[in-house]
Amino acid sequence: MNKNRIVGSGKQVKGSIKEAVGKLVGDTGLQADGKADQLTGRVQNMVGKVKETVDKVVADADFQVDGTANRIIGSGKQIKGSIKIAVGKVVGNAKLQADGKTDRVEGEIQSRFRTIKDAMK
Repeated sequence: MNKNRIVGSGKQVKGSIKEAVGKLVGDTGLQADGKADQLTGRVQNMVGKVKETVDKVVADADFQVDGTANRIIGSGKQIKGSIKIAVGKVVGNAKLQADGKTDRVEGEIQSRFRTIKDAMK
């Protein structure tokens, strides 16, 4: 709950009390003030709900973009690793082949980590 929702709820309660007291003592002005406070509180509460929804949508979008970027980078590392392995085999370089396997595994982990994180969401 954000500040707008808390303050808005407070204004609604305050307005309800004002309206009730106005009815009790027969003061139509106090009743009207109470209704106005309630309306102001409802509007402020709705503003708070909208802000929370927007914040959630933005956070979800950031998460999705970040996840896609990690999957792309992971795929790139896998490709780079496969190329190193192939070149290492052609030129007979065992270290290059080992580096390629490391890159390929790192890329797979990076891609899968995001997939797992997305699934847990």
